[in-house]
Amino acid sequence: MFPLKVDSYLDLLSKTPEYASLLSSARQLHEAQSTFFKLIPAQLIPYCRMGRILDGKMTVLVENGAIASKLKQISPSLLVKLQQRGWEVTAFQILVQAHNSTSNSRPLEKQWHSKRKLKLSQIGKECLSQLATTMPDSELRNTIQLFVGKHQNDPIDHNTPET
Repeated sequence: MFPLKVDSYLDLLSKTPEYASLLSSARQLHEAQSTFFKLIPAQLIPYCRMGRILDGKMTVLVENGAIASKLKQISPSLLVKLQQRGWEVTAFQILVQAHNSTSNSRPLEKQWHSKRKLKLSQIGKECLSQLATTMPDSELRNTIQLFVGKHQNDPIDHNTPET
């Protein structure tokens, strides 16, 4: 239920001139990444990230040389698929980003589901509570108060970084 509240808040923000362009760009990037993931083999998805498209050249960030080699092999058919969908892509630039390994990060499609519960620091709780008290009565204020309330009794683990 919480993501729906965030989505409604983002929809509201997208109607304001200050954020409309930014949120529109973010949605377009997310949709492009999703489309890219639908076109590449499923076993490559955790190891690839679509970069920018500039002058018809799409940059793809990969974890290692083996993934780069596989993408180079399928790049002609991938180009055709992208062009059939109306993308103005004529070439790929494949960059190996070794520091982007899966041992240090979770695959994109699993990032929202973590086994480890993140803890909210005491300062974070106090700041959010203070913010909520300055806000007019709204769904956002209620959500912040609910969030802080859920984290009120979290034990502080000094061995893990706090959020």
